[in-house]
Amino acid sequence: MEKIMGIVLNGGKSSRFKKDKAFASYQGNTFYENALSVMLACVDNTYFVVGDNQPLHQETENIHVIKDLESFKGQGPLAGIYSAMNNNDANWYLVSPVDTPLIKPFILKRLISYIDDCADAIVPRINNRIQPLIALYKLDTIGVIEQQLIAGKRSMHQLLGRLTVTYVDFSADDEIYFININTQEEYQRHVRD
Repeated sequence: MEKIMGIVLNGGKSSRFKKDKAFASYQGNTFYENALSVMLACVDNTYFVVGDNQPLHQETENIHVIKDLESFKGQGPLAGIYSAMNNNDANWYLVSPVDTPLIKPFILKRLISYIDDCADAIVPRINNRIQPLIALYKLDTIGVIEQQLIAGKRSMHQLLGRLTVTYVDFSADDEIYFININTQEEYQRHVRD
């Protein structure tokens, strides 16, 4: 069995949300607590990538809190993924952001079931829209990710264009689990307790 490490991304500025999304509440927990709980239902250990000014100290035996490497600090999700992969702790990295609070373990476990030596990435697709921040990336992709960051190409879609990707189709009924909360309006509509 391939070794899989989690990466929970929490480095965003939350500018459209008007406050740190990590601390928004859903079902009695914060977004970041939910994200870590879902991730640890699927893998044994995870990196929790936080921003410089985030007072999140969830370090435990299974949760390793890290920041972006200095050379790529603040360069978005790709920098967070690269910074976690740089530790070379696993063959595969399962990525999920804190701002998809409706995500469930079965979604991530389904992606894991598609691990294959021929793929560089395993990415969900719903209604022909891909979800590159809820996905698996092989450690072998670290060189391509580094090249993208050095070139200032931080788009996840640009990265996928350079990889061999297995797309996993989910039904329209599963779309709710991938909802990304960026604004207070989206929060009120989808997840407010």
